[in-house]
Amino acid sequence: MSEKITVIEDNEDVRNNVKEILETEGYEVSLAENGEIGLEMIRRTQPHLVICDIMMPEMDGYEVLENMRKNPAIASTPFIFLTAKTSKGDLSRGMELGADDYIMKPFTIDELVSRVKMRLERRKEVLERSEQKLKNITEQLGLPVTKEISTPLKTINAMSELIMMEHFNMEKSELVEFVSLINKAGLELRDIVGKTVNYYQIEKLSNDEESLSALKEQVTQGSKEVISMIVSQIASENQRSSDVMNSLEEADLAIPQDYFAQALKEVLNNAFKYSTKGSMIKVLSGIDSNRLKVKITDEGMGMSDDQIANIQAFSSTSESSGLGLGLINAKKIIELFNGSISISSKKGIGTTVQISVPTI
Repeated sequence: MSEKITVIEDNEDVRNNVKEILETEGYEVSLAENGEIGLEMIRRTQPHLVICDIMMPEMDGYEVLENMRKNPAIASTPFIFLTAKTSKGDLSRGMELGADDYIMKPFTIDELVSRVKMRLERRKEVLERSEQKLKNITEQLGLPVTKEISTPLKTINAMSELIMMEHFNMEKSELVEFVSLINKAGLELRDIVGKTVNYYQIEKLSNDEESLSALKEQVTQGSKEVISMIVSQIASENQRSSDVMNSLEEADLAIPQDYFAQALKEVLNNAFKYSTKGSMIKVLSGIDSNRLKVKITDEGMGMSDDQIANIQAFSSTSESSGLGLGLINAKKIIELFNGSISISSKKGIGTTVQISVPTI
């Protein structure tokens, strides 16, 4: 299929000349005589490239580009200005709005064709990189997620089938027991799905420089209160408020509070999940070289070196039990905001996770 190009130009001779040149090269070309018509055409046909004059009636080229960049469906479409305006201010304004290139009038056939080919090739490269990254993420998550959800799904299917077939002969207490098992499996499944969705959301954010840059302007004020509140919440949810010991220092952190809280919750949930009721969970924080270091230590089952390595470098080939997405998500979040997470653990003794984030 031919690549589609929309040409917006109020001069009929120029418009037709560009069309003839590009069609000779095998492109499918649509024409518009002003910005208003051109923008509607772009929305409708979603071309692979737009070539647009600046000075036009109804709507000029700047307005066309500005409207395109606000529309998610066409925001990433490559855009070339075709113009006789050559002042620095004109060029700067176009680039600030998101123009990809300029072709100055008068232009040669070779110049037009080479610029068009270059922009379309770059578009292909970007798409290929994006598709490969999505494929890699899908391959990374596909096998572990499938393995992890199979256990609660088997429980739900087996218990519900048993109830359907045997409920006439079952005591009320037996029904309640089986339903509670189904409910527990459903909650586990919900947790897995939630962490998987979070994984994709964090991965998307890591590739969105504009959104990430804006988030890096936000801070967490009063780390002591924030950490204390989160620890109390997670301990209460696990009915283990008496198992926690805190010793916290105060700091303001260069990370949005929502993201810091999400990472901390993931680490704490693991600490409670993999340690027994009555064993201690220590949460300590201190400032070192303009960074707040938060240590969460449990006396639980611990992890092997292989399990820690699989979290540090998540791999779909891992055969270790447990998905580990909570710690993986926490690690990704903290690293997005110039922090780090380290894990030390001994089987049967316990685990310490240290979160290090910049202070302000």
